[in-house]
Amino acid sequence: MSDVWGLGRFAAGLRRFLRNEISVEQARESIRRGMQQREAALLDKLRTSVFANPRSPYLILFRNAGCGWEDAREAIERDGVEAALERFVKAGIYVSFDEFKGRSPAVRGSQTFVFRDSDFDNPVTASHFATRSGGTRGRPSRIRIDLEHAAQVAPHWALWFAAHGWLDRPLIFWTPTHAGVVQRHLIAAKFGKRFIKWFATIGMGTVKDQLTSGCVHWLARRAAGWPRPEFVPLAEASRVGEYLVDLVRRNQRPCINTSPSEAVQVCTAMAARGVSLNGVTFLLGAEPLTPARRAAIEASDAQAVPTYGFSEGSNVGSQCPLATVADDVHVSLDAWAVLPRPRILAEGDSVDTLLLTGMRPACPKVLLNAEIGDYAILESRRCGCDFDEMGYFTHLHTIRSFEKLTGMGMTILGGDLFGVLENGLQRRFGGAATDYQFIEEQEVDGRPRYTLLVNPSIGPVDETRLVAFFLDELGALRHHYRFMTNAWREAGIVRVQRRRPLATSRGKVLPFRTLGSR
Repeated sequence: MSDVWGLGRFAAGLRRFLRNEISVEQARESIRRGMQQREAALLDKLRTSVFANPRSPYLILFRNAGCGWEDAREAIERDGVEAALERFVKAGIYVSFDEFKGRSPAVRGSQTFVFRDSDFDNPVTASHFATRSGGTRGRPSRIRIDLEHAAQVAPHWALWFAAHGWLDRPLIFWTPTHAGVVQRHLIAAKFGKRFIKWFATIGMGTVKDQLTSGCVHWLARRAAGWPRPEFVPLAEASRVGEYLVDLVRRNQRPCINTSPSEAVQVCTAMAARGVSLNGVTFLLGAEPLTPARRAAIEASDAQAVPTYGFSEGSNVGSQCPLATVADDVHVSLDAWAVLPRPRILAEGDSVDTLLLTGMRPACPKVLLNAEIGDYAILESRRCGCDFDEMGYFTHLHTIRSFEKLTGMGMTILGGDLFGVLENGLQRRFGGAATDYQFIEEQEVDGRPRYTLLVNPSIGPVDETRLVAFFLDELGALRHHYRFMTNAWREAGIVRVQRRRPLATSRGKVLPFRTLGSR
């Protein structure tokens, strides 16, 4: 019944949301105001969503650290946002990715706390409907969505579009049909960008998700007059490419929002026909834009411009026209604070996992020094672009999921697998960045099993040589990897299967996936 009530409020609020568009200057002013009020925004978030919420995991952690509201307020007012957050981390006020997802207890000193992922829901937002995260970093979680949150994200997309000169260019989507996609449609519409075409890849899994998705998108189309989705599976990416080329031939320069793996599918399909995508810009998100994927897109003469975000918090940062690294983005500092936190792996290596703190009032989750499963290189610098003008001097790049593959007592980071699968194998055996995928499974008796999926479109491949090359390349990356790869070689547990790489429930083609028991 709550879902029905939420959908009713969603329908009632749509026309007002769509009617009250914002201009780019209004978007800029909203961001300037947010930058001036960062400390006040964080204090308001703590007051309303943490200290006034007896169920808040962060309230428990503050109390465990002996820190009350006045202590938190004094630290933020005296030291500023990032310095205060660093003090909170040292006091144990943070949550790891598994704690945030409710998959492991939070141990702070002699105390142990158990949280559920729903404990991190924002208590001051009234969601219109719920969707599920893509499960890229683990078990999918339920995400609440409302119109106010879309309105608060819209200024950041407006700035992104204005910085690149896209405001007068046609907008297309090629995405799955899950309910959360409607938020992207609404964010763009809020600053006057209404899409002209929606290519849909796949629907949702459960009957309930399909019903929710169908209702949400029908209500939005009815209110906004948007076109119905045209279903195009990944195997027919050339249909999307032909449409984009036709727009270019009519002197239009389309922007298409999709994932990097889907963009590569379009670009390689058109390259096989000898057709250039010059004049097309891919607006990318949902998964990492690695150098290999960017190179595959740019080889078709198209542009690749990413954002960075996640299901629970939406947009975190966007790339400017002056980026020098494939996935470099400016962090939207009026809405987010980002801290690096060194994480020592079992084998002694270290990565800088990201701790995010959200300051948008309507963000569906409360994030305070929260890991979201990613690590990256964080730096502060100026590049002279429109984002600099707003004070967005914090950059992230080489952003990778902390998802990892474990076996034989060792851990292999996802980012390392990315390089071998997208660069090494492609360089040696041909194909595109999305033509190889590594699958981790478990046999019924618990033994690991690994499969290298190789797209049949590559042509004949010596499978024995391919496995040997893969293990050699991976083993050479880090000293302790060689132990695992030698064990895999001796056990003969890596096999090759000639089939297209598997897409997730949201259409992402990731370099490797863990599928669990067979």
